[in-house]
Amino acid sequence: MKTWRRFIDDGWRVTIPKPIRRALGWKIGMDVCVHWDGFELTVCRPKIGCIQCPDISRVGALGKVLIPPRVREEARLYPGQVLAFTLHGNQIIVRPEEQQVRCGACGSELDVERVLPNVHLCKLCRDKLEAAALARFRQAL
Repeated sequence: MKTWRRFIDDGWRVTIPKPIRRALGWKIGMDVCVHWDGFELTVCRPKIGCIQCPDISRVGALGKVLIPPRVREEARLYPGQVLAFTLHGNQIIVRPEEQQVRCGACGSELDVERVLPNVHLCKLCRDKLEAAALARFRQAL
């Protein structure tokens, strides 16, 4: 079973891989259900009367889907986090990964380090933050 990896952008959107969208016949503007069961996210077409489908999103341009606020809070997701996608029947199984490959400030993938829990910055942004903090400290003196 093939697994694709994508990251959550700053607008809380994630791109559903094109091969998955094609296999499911999903088009731009279609409604999809995004829910969290405590272990993994499931993205599927909403079913009428389904209690697992209270959070409806739409497939946007380039296959992007907004992760609803309740889902991202329950799953403890954060912008820049990498998600693994697997097609399973007529739904997509999405698992959060611990791997962090992008800077939370600029989106760079170069020299990214974890500086605080759920905060990852590249060298350039870390240097800028350090310079700004030092300047602020000097002003306070």
